[in-house]
Amino acid sequence: MTEKSAIEYPVDIFKMWKSPRDRKRTIVGAFKQYEGHVFLDCRLFDTNASGQTVPTNKGVTVGIAQLQQFADGVNRALETARSLGLLKVEPAE
Repeated sequence: MTEKSAIEYPVDIFKMWKSPRDRKRTIVGAFKQYEGHVFLDCRLFDTNASGQTVPTNKGVTVGIAQLQQFADGVNRALETARSLGLLKVEPAE
């Protein structure tokens, strides 16, 4: 296992458009560290007048100890959205 001190933060996990119609805002997920504590930061980024992507104050941070619980909640949200017909059911591979 890699030691925390050997990891260079932030570690980008994902980037996605906020919505298909909104290509000026991006949601970014990354592992970050503050005062020795590692956490997942999911943050909304805007595009400024110069075309640069800049972070906003809108987002959520999840401590590593709570990461599995957060992932379980997101998975339950996906299952519920599918059962309500909000998402198309994708075929299993």
